Amino acid sequence: MKVLIVSDNHSEKGIIYDVYSNNPGDLNIHLGDSEFNYDDSELSHFYRVKGNCDADQRFPVEEFDHASNIFLTHGHLYDIKLNRYQLAKRAAEYGAKYAVYGHSHIAEVEKIDDVYCINPGSISLPKGTWPASYCVLDTDEDSVTFFSRDHEEIETYLLEDL
Repeated sequence: MKVLIVSDNHSEKGIIYDVYSNNPGDLNIHLGDSEFNYDDSELSHFYRVKGNCDADQRFPVEEFDHASNIFLTHGHLYDIKLNRYQLAKRAAEYGAKYAVYGHSHIAEVEKIDDVYCINPGSISLPKGTWPASYCVLDTDEDSVTFFSRDHEEIETYLLEDL
């Protein structure tokens, strides 16, 4: 399954449409801080969760997708800027193989116990050394490919190598 993952566009209009138009997944996930209303058309193709900057209370704070075995949350409720252990523990409670999160604006992938923790970075306001980014998780190949907002490949990780 191809899973498109994007986060933290912070009110920037059009970029979510652009990412979806250029790289749609079998499943599409937005990890919060869109600062849009829950029913904004730009998010209509996305499974979505509430970020700390999202005011609309209709966003759930976390979700689990059984088909892809993905736990998703924004991350601020799990102290992800300190480490991802709480996040991995919560994902494991669902039996998730993958925990996807945003909030830090830093693209990264790591394995904690038996959970792959994946942050696509921020599509609009990146921190760290990479440009604005999103990622695609391939659950069949167990790989994650990061792309710039211009859809240029940045890097691919084989999860078995982590």
